[in-house]
Parts: sequence; structure tokens; C-alpha cells
Amino acid sequence: MSNQSVKSISLQDLGELDPASPLGEQWERLILSNRASGFMQSTHWAAFKRQMGLKVLHLGLFADDELCGGAIFYAASNCKGAGFLAAPDGPVLPWDDLPCAEQGLNLLLEATEMEARSLGTMALRIAPKLAPPKPDVLQDFAQAPIALTEHKTMYLGLEPEPQDLLKAMKPKGRYNIALSQRKGVSVREESSLTAARSFYCVMQMVAERDQFSLEPLSFFIALIEILCSAGLARVFFAEHEGDLLGALLMLTYGERSTYLYGGTTNTKRNFMGGYALQWAAINAARESGSKIYDFWGYDQTAAIDSSYSGFSRFKSQFCGESVDLVGTLDFYFVSHLANAVIRAMTEIQPSDSCSGVTS
Repeated sequence: MSNQSVKSISLQDLGELDPASPLGEQWERLILSNRASGFMQSTHWAAFKRQMGLKVLHLGLFADDELCGGAIFYAASNCKGAGFLAAPDGPVLPWDDLPCAEQGLNLLLEATEMEARSLGTMALRIAPKLAPPKPDVLQDFAQAPIALTEHKTMYLGLEPEPQDLLKAMKPKGRYNIALSQRKGVSVREESSLTAARSFYCVMQMVAERDQFSLEPLSFFIALIEILCSAGLARVFFAEHEGDLLGALLMLTYGERSTYLYGGTTNTKRNFMGGYALQWAAINAARESGSKIYDFWGYDQTAAIDSSYSGFSRFKSQFCGESVDLVGTLDFYFVSHLANAVIRAMTEIQPSDSCSGVTS
């Protein structure tokens, strides 16, 4: 890898950055302008993660006193040296200028290795939104066994008019949206703490039916309280004559809106509440100025008998563009890794909270 760079880059610990401060606003503009980053590197997401009890390390890179990159890292507590310092949607680097990106990455590696002991971590876990293959500056990073973010997804471009989006859909998707309308399904938006509890009830039902693990109620209360008030999160409910048919949580950051959580109840499933929710969210995203609707997880090659295949079949009805990313990557601090292995052999294996799934 080249050590040449046009600029000299320095690093600063930015601490708990107020998004309304001048530097906080600079950071948000940087994230919004970086093609490989996203909302999980925002100061608002960091505030949410602090509320959930995670340790947060915010490092900024400066070129000639101008903020040009950095990363917000998250670490679970009490990992006894075997945890991961995770940067979902990061690090934030000038990927179009690889010498500068390399210099900035080296500074981040040096700084995080120095902090590793106090944070109880043995490695970095990153997930920049980069298309494969991974750039040369990341060749020392290995593919992680656990994903921080979805590395296979689907983007729906929102520039066409709504009627043109409908025309571009598969006939079944278009039909089911119309069916939900004929049945009288309505979609409302709410962002109160009552909404958090209602949303959680829906997700509990979905998790039990589709057999996946679910975050606790406190997670959704904090997420809605912090991110709705910041104007990032929106919660939608599909209803029919007082019956709750489903719910959807969308997060809008810059020109991308992301379908983050959602599902349908077991009530009146033939009324197509899931299609009504997606169509309402797509139109709300478009009206907010978003250029892309991210379906957050889509694999057209998933095994037909897997639950992921069912999600993907549903999402495929909207006819977006399949997107592959480099995925989640790990970099181990060798000196700390040896200590972690010894500790694991003499004590206990690290809990799931230390696995780096802290996005």
C-alpha cells in the first residue's frame, strides 16, 4: 500500500459531540456527503447507543484543520478484553482518495489499539457501505462471522412519480397495494411513547411467528424517543376498523430512507397490511426528499425454505435494485487478542453482548 498522501492528517477525540454544535453540524454534513457511510455514524445514533448503555468512542480526522473523516465506535460493557469496537456504516474516510484514506485509517487503528484495554476490546469491527471488492487499504481486515449491517439489500429509486413506481412493480405487488386500499386499510403515523409500546407488541408477534430474536422494549422506547425527536425516525401503523394489522419503522437520513423494522400481525393478513405500510413509507420517504428507499436486507439467492427467502420475495415485488456490499470486516489487535484467548480459556466465553453486534 502506498504511504504517499497529498494532505497531512491529524486525529482528535471528539468526545460526546452535540449535534447542534458547530463541530457536530460539520460531522453530520460529513456523514451525509460520504457515499460509504450512513445513519449509524450520526451523532443522533450515538446518543441512542449511549442511552442503551454502550461505550462510545468518537474520533475525528482533520486535514489542514478541516474535518475530513473519522468514526464513531461502539463497545459493549463488561467484555473482559474480548469485545469488539464496532463502527457500523464506518469508518468515514475519503474512499475516492485512497492515500488519504490509508493515512486516516492508520491513525484510527493506532488510536483504537491504544484505547482497547480500557474499553475491554480486542478488535475492530467495521462495515462501510462499499461495493466489492474491498479496497487495498482494507486487505488486513478479515470477513467477520457476524454482520453489523445488511450487506445484501435492495434500493428503490424514488425519483419517478408514484404512478410510475406502481407501474414498475411486479403485478402481484401492485395488486396487493390496490387490494389493501379497496379493503379500507388505513395507515397512520405516530411517534409517542405509546407508539413505541404498540410497535413493540407488533414486533413481539412477528418475532414469535417468524422465530427470530428481538431487542427489548427499552430499545424501541429509546430509539423512538431519541430519533423521532431528531426527525430521523418515523413509525407507521396499518389499521382496519380498529384492528392493528402491522407496523413499520423507517429511518430517514440525508437522501436515503431505510425500512429498519416492521411486520404484520396475525389479524386480517389477507387485507395486505404489509403492502399498505410499505407503500405509505415509500411515499413518505419520497415526499421528505429521499432519493433512495433501502429495504434493509434482501437476498435474491436465499434458499427457498429459509425465512430470509420469504422476506426477500415480499420485497422483490417492489422491483428495486439488488445491492451487494463488502460486508462486515474485522481487524484484530494482536497483543490484545493473545490476552483475550488466555482469559477465555481460564474464565468463561464472552457473552453475545460482546460479539460486536452493537449497530
